[in-house]
Amino acid sequence: MDMTQVGILAFGILIVLVVIGVPIAWATSLVAFGGLWTLFGLEQAATQFYTTAFNTGSEFLFASIPLFIFMGQVVNLSRIGEDLFSSLYRFFGHLPGGLLVTTIGACAGFGAVTGVSSAAVGTMSRIALPELQRYKYDMSLATGSLASAATIAIMIPPSLLMVLYGLWTETSIGKLFLAGIVPGIITAVVFSAYVMFKCQVNPALGPKGPSFTWSERISSLWKVVPVVVIFVVVIVGMYVGLFTPGEGAAVGAFFTTFLALAMRRIRVSDLKGAFVDTARLSAMIFCVLISASVLARFLVATQVTTLVTDGIAGLGYDRYVIFAVICLMYLILGCLLDAFGMILLTLPFVFPIIMHLGFDPVWFGVVLVVLTEVALITPPVGLNVFILSKMTQQASMAQIFRGAMPFVFLSLAVILLITIFPDLALWVPSTMIK
Repeated sequence: MDMTQVGILAFGILIVLVVIGVPIAWATSLVAFGGLWTLFGLEQAATQFYTTAFNTGSEFLFASIPLFIFMGQVVNLSRIGEDLFSSLYRFFGHLPGGLLVTTIGACAGFGAVTGVSSAAVGTMSRIALPELQRYKYDMSLATGSLASAATIAIMIPPSLLMVLYGLWTETSIGKLFLAGIVPGIITAVVFSAYVMFKCQVNPALGPKGPSFTWSERISSLWKVVPVVVIFVVVIVGMYVGLFTPGEGAAVGAFFTTFLALAMRRIRVSDLKGAFVDTARLSAMIFCVLISASVLARFLVATQVTTLVTDGIAGLGYDRYVIFAVICLMYLILGCLLDAFGMILLTLPFVFPIIMHLGFDPVWFGVVLVVLTEVALITPPVGLNVFILSKMTQQASMAQIFRGAMPFVFLSLAVILLITIFPDLALWVPSTMIK
């Protein structure tokens, strides 16, 4: 076999390993190392693996990953999510489906200080589910809305997936963060509008809650001050060029810990668990990123990436047709793979195609995050649905998936909107101070 055939065979083996359940980091490492060994020998393969691991692991921006994760861990421990939910409920609780509208808004706000969807669904389900049950909300709609709303957390900056995308594609993480703000807000508004419409047509699905006075609403805003402070410090600091994303992660982690300790929401002893969980998740992400980087080198060496890019470009289709096919591919992969695996396995092929077609890498980063959101609520893998099903006995996984399906189509509508009007994602980062 020639080099290209070896590359195609290796990628096929990788797909099989992932489908049968081999962890993504192990499968990718084995295939990449084995392929390089076959082509260049053991010594050269080991050298390539070591060089890639060292260069990737020593990248300064890599430090932002554990810092953002730690920031989310501290926020989760400090019960800031409860304060955010309580304040927003005073503003939106009286609307049709008001508890769900509050939950959607709280998930978006929670994402502004964590950027991790699983943390959002875990925290908000603990807060919102007892209230949703008490007010006798339809559990399919309630749990589907909650699982879907938590996905907004990975679009509102700081977003861990945007950090990974930016590191792998060498796209400005600061611009990616800023690009996610408007689409994230639009997604939250669209989700809320759908819930309100459903509950207005059929009030039994989500009855209105009590109405609060304006003095009660305004007095509750002090509870969201920590969220606002953390978001402003991190995002505005990057926007005005005060610090880089890596430095912003450090500043955000420091401010989050300082506020949580100053408010007596956590003790110093509580930080041990945050450190341990951060180390575990960071190690997993580092392994996946390093193995994906080695795989990318292998695919380039075998010219598989070039073959795929040239083959698609030679079809002569309109670039939006090819883009639609790429989106369809991600929807299918989302039913089989987790978010990290889906992104890092496909980027070696997809990103060169996107660049060849002339799409903006920042814009595509936002689109990819939205597609990943969909993957978190589609069967059979749907991580958010899996987490939520473990936290409630009132709805089965099938009910949650059924309740989440309308939000899949709403997310696709958001992609269509930012495709027609790309400035919805690109205008804010275009004004960023260099």
